[in-house]
Amino acid sequence: MHYLAEHQSFSTTQELNSAIYTHIKRNTYELNDTDRLTLKAIARYAVKFAGAAHLKATTLAGLIEKSEKTARRALAKLAELGIVKKIATARKVNGGKGANIIVILPPGESEPGLQNTAGDQSSLSSRQVGAKPTESNAEPTKIVNEPSDSINPLKNKNLKDTSIPASALKKALPSDMYDAMSIYFEAEDIYKYYGILLRAKRSIKRDLMIEDNPEPFVTTWHNAILKAKQGKIRNLSDYLYRAWQEATSKASREIYAKENHIYDWIGGE
Repeated sequence: MHYLAEHQSFSTTQELNSAIYTHIKRNTYELNDTDRLTLKAIARYAVKFAGAAHLKATTLAGLIEKSEKTARRALAKLAELGIVKKIATARKVNGGKGANIIVILPPGESEPGLQNTAGDQSSLSSRQVGAKPTESNAEPTKIVNEPSDSINPLKNKNLKDTSIPASALKKALPSDMYDAMSIYFEAEDIYKYYGILLRAKRSIKRDLMIEDNPEPFVTTWHNAILKAKQGKIRNLSDYLYRAWQEATSKASREIYAKENHIYDWIGGE
């Protein structure tokens, strides 16, 4: 039996796909682009034995095209959030530390911050490894949705292009905002920008419901996308945050006026 088989955490690649999507969704605000890219890279190496991969830090760094330090930091963050578990291995020859086996955990199986305990870091014996601990030589089979595509170690150009369909969020967002955002982006970017909207709204009026007056937010979104396409915006995220703060103030005033029946007494309305 291959040594990774005993660490397999999912029965099928479809279950792995679903777990990756759920982890990204649940940790929208905690994960940055590098963290998400790292998780996808691990997932692509964890196809043959669904959920388990044997990856060197240098290899992981090459996959995400970042420094080894950045790769280690992203991996540590994923472990802290309870998304992955790192299992240390021993080198067969000299008994030193080998590359980690990285196990992607089913959502909800463990609490964030409980990884990297002594139990999780138990070393594999020479009998368990049976071969020099390196990445699996078997070609990952192609799977649907996230994660997908076979990988070319150190030069994977598909990671950043793979996306979750926008339709996955249709029931998660206010319908007007979903309709506006799904024109331009798939799920991962929609979550990113909708998260910015929520933070901007909370900074002005936490209890305001977007559904009560979506027009200012939708208009702000379309105007921002237009300006971005025209090259008038240097940082779309920063621009949206400020613009949505203004939209929140506008929506709040309009809702207040509507609820309190503020009339134009001079005009006799």
